Amino acid sequence: MKTAIEARGVWKVYTQGNLKVEAVRGADMTAAPGEVVALMGPSGSGKTTLLTMLGGMLAPTRGDVLVEGRAFSSLTSAETARVRRAKIGYVFQHFNLFPALTASENVQAALRLRGLEPDAARAEAEKSLEAVGLSDRMEFLPEDLSGGQKQRVSIARALAGNPSYVLADEPTGALDAKNGRSVIELLVRRAKESGAAVVVVTHDPRLAEFMDRLYTMEDGRLTEQSRTGGAV
Repeated sequence: MKTAIEARGVWKVYTQGNLKVEAVRGADMTAAPGEVVALMGPSGSGKTTLLTMLGGMLAPTRGDVLVEGRAFSSLTSAETARVRRAKIGYVFQHFNLFPALTASENVQAALRLRGLEPDAARAEAEKSLEAVGLSDRMEFLPEDLSGGQKQRVSIARALAGNPSYVLADEPTGALDAKNGRSVIELLVRRAKESGAAVVVVTHDPRLAEFMDRLYTMEDGRLTEQSRTGGAV
């Protein structure tokens, strides 16, 4: 099976004085093109830490994260930044929107970093915001948007420009049931239509039905689950 993103024996250990905190302990996982994978588990189990390492924003203490067969550890910081800009769409749990930019401008900013010209970035931003139901909020600043609307701007930004894979940290956390379902359906549709690999961090078991594969995290340890609920 061709792999878009892979974690091999990944650990993340933080040192606080004489105390060592093992946030992620020996994680192995893969996400293939066109596949939607869930990282499930309680808060504090290490899901977000692992997702951040998959996105090249945090280096493992040991082990490797590979993107299309190439380890982040083999790349320079400039090469890692280029991979993140060109290939990864990231949905942040706390939105990470620029407060002085409108919804459209927040999406355009990410596209401009990927090299799109202004007119093309504007058109793509409008398309992406329409896909998440925000066609009437494009010129609103973040302070004038609800939490759910900010979350959908973050999702629109992540999906704009057809990234090779999408990493989504609690993408439905600020949404009601109806909008949450529509967002997950959008992520699944994007994976199937464009071949993107999608990894979703969530503690919501209702999302399991949309996933191709499930992993659970408990105290930093990752286990793949069968569709019937048992460990693989």
